[in-house]
Amino acid sequence: MENKNIIIHDLIIPHINKKIDIELVRGLNYLRGDNGCGKTLLLDYIAGLRKQKKALIQGNESIIYINQTIFFSDRLLGKDFLMFVYRLDSIKNEKITFENYIKSFYGDSEKSKFVFELIGKQWGMLSCGEKNFLYAVILLSLQREWYILDEPFAFIDETRKKFLWDMIEEKVNVGKGIILTSHEEQEWIEGKAHIIEFTETGIKNYN
Repeated sequence: MENKNIIIHDLIIPHINKKIDIELVRGLNYLRGDNGCGKTLLLDYIAGLRKQKKALIQGNESIIYINQTIFFSDRLLGKDFLMFVYRLDSIKNEKITFENYIKSFYGDSEKSKFVFELIGKQWGMLSCGEKNFLYAVILLSLQREWYILDEPFAFIDETRKKFLWDMIEEKVNVGKGIILTSHEEQEWIEGKAHIIEFTETGIKNYN
């Protein structure tokens, strides 16, 4: 696929009255701002969940949106969610494909085994952090040009944060685009990212 950036023109975020004109470049983009400033609304528009007739958004044709809302029955297993997602993406041999992807990072280590144990458990038996982690890991294993992650580290322990970060960095290293929001370890993230900060009237790009 052509190496596209995401271009946004004349997007007015409702209720907070902010005008967005920006080009998001391939690599790691960090959206910085206080709660309620419009970060998640902007992500919804980029992902196509919200529409605005007068706005122009280009380059967002191939996106995975890992948001903060997970709708999945507590009685189903993690592997049922994996199967559901992979079959929507027309991926066969779901379990083997997923296991090979995880092993590409950590081989047969305890870190990989932990992920495989999670997919064998009922969704309702997982902690909030485990649900968020498994949800993000499964969706990051899909192939897209852009990945939007809205607070992906929330409630996740340090070991699993490192796992997610390794997956994110692998995407960046192969030329994918990442749009990330997070209130955790901001200085650590900012040292690696293009910084986009929400202001009173819109956003400002520091890179």
